Amino acid sequence: MPEQLLLPGIDPPPPPPASLRRARITVPRKERRIRSLFFAIYPNPEDAESIATLGARLRDRHALKAKLTKAHRLHVTLHHLGSYPAAVPREKVQAALEAAATVAPPSFDVVFDTAMQFEGSKAFVLCGGDNGASALAAFRQRLGEALADAGFKPEHGFTPHMTLAYTPRKIERHSIEPIRWKADSFSLIESHVGESIHEVLGQWHSARPA
Repeated sequence: MPEQLLLPGIDPPPPPPASLRRARITVPRKERRIRSLFFAIYPNPEDAESIATLGARLRDRHALKAKLTKAHRLHVTLHHLGSYPAAVPREKVQAALEAAATVAPPSFDVVFDTAMQFEGSKAFVLCGGDNGASALAAFRQRLGEALADAGFKPEHGFTPHMTLAYTPRKIERHSIEPIRWKADSFSLIESHVGESIHEVLGQWHSARPA
């Protein structure tokens, strides 16, 4: 797992006198410390490496110059619960933890057999059809119902996918050699936006054979 250290905030310097101002003053992005809260499923390390290898092949196939998502950060976002200018409110975290505890963890295979670029976000992703990702969609639905009961407003639209990279190059939807991976846990994540940190706030595993 990536380090889960919180970086101390740095107060911005006071603005210069009006007579010395030449441009609009903005707080540097790092000092904004944006945080986002979301649920996700991460593949196990072995599957993640296989997916990362596939991502590298697809990058070469399409001659992309984009930076690939590292294996340990590959995931499927289930529900995004909001972005905040500092730490996520603890009451939001607690409500999400309690909702997740009522949902049986996933225990199914996911098959991705398609690659494409989402034009709006420029994400280059793997995704699957109804057969390969139906269990994933059903699990997300159950988690969404628990979140709604806890007072959240989960989005209904969902295309099961895993982001490999971001690229401005338009890549039409196309079939790939299917890749199968195991979904056997889900996590509540506080993302430190712009700092490449996914802080795990809670994680729920399916029962493993003895």
